[in-house]
Amino acid sequence: MLVSRTALAQTAAGSFQSVSGQVQVQRSGGATIGAASGVGVNVGDRIITGANGHAVIILNDQSRLELGPGSSITLDQFALGGGPTRVSLFSGVMRSLVSAASGGAPANYQVHTPNAVAAVRGTKFDTAYSENVIRSGYQGCEKYTDVSVYQGTVNLANIGSTTTGEDVHAGYEATVPCDKPPTDGGPLSMTGAVSLESANAGGAQFTGAAPGSSAAPVPSCPVCVDMTTGTTR
Repeated sequence: MLVSRTALAQTAAGSFQSVSGQVQVQRSGGATIGAASGVGVNVGDRIITGANGHAVIILNDQSRLELGPGSSITLDQFALGGGPTRVSLFSGVMRSLVSAASGGAPANYQVHTPNAVAAVRGTKFDTAYSENVIRSGYQGCEKYTDVSVYQGTVNLANIGSTTTGEDVHAGYEATVPCDKPPTDGGPLSMTGAVSLESANAGGAQFTGAAPGSSAAPVPSCPVCVDMTTGTTR
């Protein structure tokens, strides 16, 4: 059965829990409204935050989407009862706190960016997408998808090869540069991947070397302990 885009736009998916700064909702029918606490979010809506914008959306399955500044997403699919949820991230950063499907089954939740897919096997993670940015160690590449995982596991893959993704575990982050495979995971806040915290702090620019490159070998653990001194590093 074919469903028109106008009909999709009328499918309720959740609502805004909190909004600060400039946040707009572009309905698929063409109308643009200002977001505010309690305003509904429908399938097909595009949500855009300004340079100082921040928004928290609670979906009807109690999953939570938190948008940082300068972000743009579209809620492409949503269904209660274990159906698939798909969000497209076109710019900025979004934190996903995903509820399990009914009966405790794994959540069927994906975040798509222009060059990558992040498929959930966990519950809490950040996805960031940036363009026209030069990062050290990635010669000739100016677009990046970053994933930072706080709980569970997320499979990160290039959008052109979704069957050969990299599992990123809790405590790690990884990057898909341009049309390349994902990098090996590195400890959170150590590889230069953009996260919600770094974006909120205004530090969404890459400052480190490429994870997994000769300039930055991937550490073997999220927190390493020096057995001689007993200190962490």
